[in-house]
Amino acid sequence: MAKVLRCAIYIRVSTEEQHLNGLSLPAQRKALTEYAEANGFTIAGYYADEGISARKPMKYRKGLLSLLEDVKQDRIDMILVTKLDRWFRNIKDYNITEEILQAHHCYWKTIYENYDSSTANGQMVINIMLSVNQAECDRTSERIKAVLDYKRSIGEVTSGRCACYGYRVEDNRLVKDEKVSHIIDDAYRHYFSCYSIRNTVAYLREKYGEDAPSVNKVDRLFKNETYAGKDKENYSYCVNILTAPFFI
Repeated sequence: MAKVLRCAIYIRVSTEEQHLNGLSLPAQRKALTEYAEANGFTIAGYYADEGISARKPMKYRKGLLSLLEDVKQDRIDMILVTKLDRWFRNIKDYNITEEILQAHHCYWKTIYENYDSSTANGQMVINIMLSVNQAECDRTSERIKAVLDYKRSIGEVTSGRCACYGYRVEDNRLVKDEKVSHIIDDAYRHYFSCYSIRNTVAYLREKYGEDAPSVNKVDRLFKNETYAGKDKENYSYCVNILTAPFFI
């Protein structure tokens, strides 16, 4: 009777790819699960890295590290990924990973591309494609950095995430959030009377209850350069709430 392969499913998406069609984590998970089930594989586990570039060093890819630990425990026979660029774009880390897989008789497979890591010729093709992907990733990173630097220079918001506490986004720029500006002013006044963040947090909780900002938000009021109207080298990025000399 043929052995039923224990299959690990690995999915990854970087921040800028979150909403692209076919690249989201749910889309990858669904496609890989259907492939495993259609081929009679036993799914040993799902491993995901969300918001992490494949060019990032392995130490930042917790899903991958967890997967490799299970490989070392001989719990996995094969790894399924959708495409090579979901797996690696970094040649050095790929080769380190491949050594671990070979030592534990585990291999990987892409379901949308045809790669064979079991032969010398197959490994050569993979390394060539990784080189191409790595170069393209570097060029893309340079283009993105140039765009972000330009946006910062003209005071535009560079992130799709929510504005930091005390600000809101209007016409792609940060403006004061008047709904909480009185709380922030009160936080600054109290802090500079006692110079204690813990004391300031307790004061705000007692005075504003559920409307009081969290410990992290209060802490950032004194450490995030945005509150001084600054972003990197742009000193007029947005309206300042606190002048720079008061930062801790």
